[in-house]
Amino acid sequence: MKRIKYLLPLFLVVVSLSGKKPDQVQYFHAPTFDAKHLENSFELVDFNDTIPNDTLFIVKNETGLIHSYFRNILTGVCIDGECRLLDITLHWTVTGRYLGFRLPQGEFLSKSEHEPFLKKDYERLHELLADPFSALGNYKIDELVPKVDENDVDGVTAATIPGVEDYIVEDAVYSTYTIWHIVHGNTRKLIENHTRENLQPSLLVEILDSKNNSDRVWGLENLPGELTRTTELEMKLFELIANEDPTISGKAIESISPAMLADEQKQLQLFSYFDNSSFSSQRKILNKLEKAPFLASTIEFRLAEKLSSLNGSMIKNVLDLFTIHQIKQVESEEIIAGLLDHENEFIARKAFQFLEKHPTDNKKIERQLRKHENRF
Repeated sequence: MKRIKYLLPLFLVVVSLSGKKPDQVQYFHAPTFDAKHLENSFELVDFNDTIPNDTLFIVKNETGLIHSYFRNILTGVCIDGECRLLDITLHWTVTGRYLGFRLPQGEFLSKSEHEPFLKKDYERLHELLADPFSALGNYKIDELVPKVDENDVDGVTAATIPGVEDYIVEDAVYSTYTIWHIVHGNTRKLIENHTRENLQPSLLVEILDSKNNSDRVWGLENLPGELTRTTELEMKLFELIANEDPTISGKAIESISPAMLADEQKQLQLFSYFDNSSFSSQRKILNKLEKAPFLASTIEFRLAEKLSSLNGSMIKNVLDLFTIHQIKQVESEEIIAGLLDHENEFIARKAFQFLEKHPTDNKKIERQLRKHENRF
């Protein structure tokens, strides 16, 4: 180690004389959305952590939308009884997702025995920081390395506790832990709150249009109920119903408000996804239509036509929808009456219960009900 300590200043002198500077270490993931031009502003906030810094930088694009955030970190990381300054800038997307990090020119991160990070170590750190569900969130820093006898000659290189190796850079447990907790701690919560307070339709469209699914989920989960729904935003919400990810599809359906379904065309647009949706999403669509001010006659008839091909649980959902909106088409009533002869006792009973409570002047249906009244 003494040789390395003496060689490092010599290397810096050579670089200085040659007129070249060491490459700046920086790693970034794709942002939530691209921008042509970025401008920085800042706010003084209480991060409620041990970092002696109260400045959160807010990055906006050319139209004034929040694009990302960053924070300059200057703190000590103690390794083997000695502390080294951690000087790093951490970046988050507009949704609070880890975006990347940058070190000042000539700065580097250290491992045990103060070995500088190699390129593979920085790449590994970048990968680990992107995981918000890391096991590091379950530990305190003094729990990561087993306590050893201070007279043990191997004490400075003690292994980390079992199960944590997959979540740290090798021989850099303290640095990995410290940076991960800054990335996913109070700063992230403050960033998310700041974005929520500044949400507007155009920003939400950018978030929902992200190629990153966690960004999209964040946008759907944080959609303000009182927010004005622009045409562009509504189109994006409907578009996401067809997303292959069931989480995104389901949340997109849940984001459709009853006020939107006061428009018959929007009801039809929502229902257009029914046939190609999963069972779960189909139920969500029916639940949304229950909350609509009325049920479009076209949807009523199409659902009635599908009854014979649906399973018992879905038939119950459709009949519940029909009960709420009191169907009026004779064709729909007769299709439901046809279920009275269904071989599935559950389905036949549900049809009977529905028709028994549904007022009708259709004599044919009345005869069918009398025929089956002793059966149920």
